[in-house]
Amino acid sequence: MPSRAILRALSWAKPTDQRSGERMYGRDSSGRTPDALSASALAFLRAMDRNRNRVATESGLTGSELRAIARVAETGSITPKLLAESMEMTTGAVTAISNRLVALQLLVRVAHPHDRRSLLLTLTPAAEQITQKIYDDFEALIAHSVRDVSPEDQARLGAMLSAMALTVGSDADLSLTA
Repeated sequence: MPSRAILRALSWAKPTDQRSGERMYGRDSSGRTPDALSASALAFLRAMDRNRNRVATESGLTGSELRAIARVAETGSITPKLLAESMEMTTGAVTAISNRLVALQLLVRVAHPHDRRSLLLTLTPAAEQITQKIYDDFEALIAHSVRDVSPEDQARLGAMLSAMALTVGSDADLSLTA
């Protein structure tokens, strides 16, 4: 059973639409009311999207460019084709993004060591500084958001999030109902 601290950390006031003042996430267009956990997860994802867009804007990048830099940082180096697949974009879109990031001196193209026909995208030191700041800021943001949650509950919350990420990412057939 989750502790009260975890429930407080996961609880949220339903967001209000800035323009209309109406509550958001109450019902979707089909009239379905999401359960509290789904609504909380959606609110968290939206907050993360807003934060990523803020960070991208502060860095002079688009959200897609920031995602591309993060993916290259995660792998160390990656082919444009694999980057496109991991971002669920066309290779043409990734070419445009990588061209801009090369022009901004955030990415470099290097010869692939095992395939003469291919190349790898790698980060420049400037991009490494940006990604380090992003990761540091993210860790500080998460630490601040759970500052009143015990270390034990933080560990449980981390385990729950990891398990949920595995399930969501595993292409589970969610059309089956219990």
